Amino acid sequence: MRKAVRQRWIAGLVFLLAALGWLSVEIGWLNFHISAMTFIVTIILAIILGSCVLSLNVFGSVFSLAFLVMLYAGPLGITHLVPWTILGIALLISIGLSLILRPVIHKQRWKKWQHWFDQDNEWHTPNFIDSTGTDNDAYIHINAEMGDTNRYIKSQNFKQADIHASMADVNIYFDKVKIQGDSAIINIDGYMCDIDITVPHDWNIVNNIDPYLGGVEAQTKTGNPDSPTVYLNGRVSLGDLKVLYV
Repeated sequence: MRKAVRQRWIAGLVFLLAALGWLSVEIGWLNFHISAMTFIVTIILAIILGSCVLSLNVFGSVFSLAFLVMLYAGPLGITHLVPWTILGIALLISIGLSLILRPVIHKQRWKKWQHWFDQDNEWHTPNFIDSTGTDNDAYIHINAEMGDTNRYIKSQNFKQADIHASMADVNIYFDKVKIQGDSAIINIDGYMCDIDITVPHDWNIVNNIDPYLGGVEAQTKTGNPDSPTVYLNGRVSLGDLKVLYV
């Protein structure tokens, strides 16, 4: 199911459930009342939760649920746990589930990744390479978790980089890289991280990054048609990605 169709289904189901919940409150099936603002925030958080669950986003799923619990702390009788206890528990659960489910999540996510449509009307599919090659290889694999990582890529025939970052600060320098063909791919899978990528100023960047509760400063850039095109594919959740030109 395409992403846009999936999101419409999630939003539609949430609104139907919201209508049922509203009706239940008004006729007394539920013994509490909610404000209009609480109702709207509930719908937004429910849509986020559904999207995170379907996209196998552990942190997004757990924290969306945590915010929903805090929103209804009064009826649940747990106001004394708001906010830090709930958020702390959510963080620990997120880390635990991420560590336990990581192999399954990675296997399923790469199967479900969609193709990205570029300016030449060709389809590009991210092909993650399970490799631990050196920084001079054509295929680069970077895995950063709970720490700081600085990588200087000096490949003279760069084709693809696979970057996984979780709760980490990552700086990757591609300014010494040479691309022999017409294009290359940088795949990014980031959670609760800050990723800075430094690239040559003449690269044509096609930004296909899907930001989820995060910030991305990587606008599509086209300059010299003779320069290589680099496709940024993937997702950044609860984090920031920045592309710097030198």
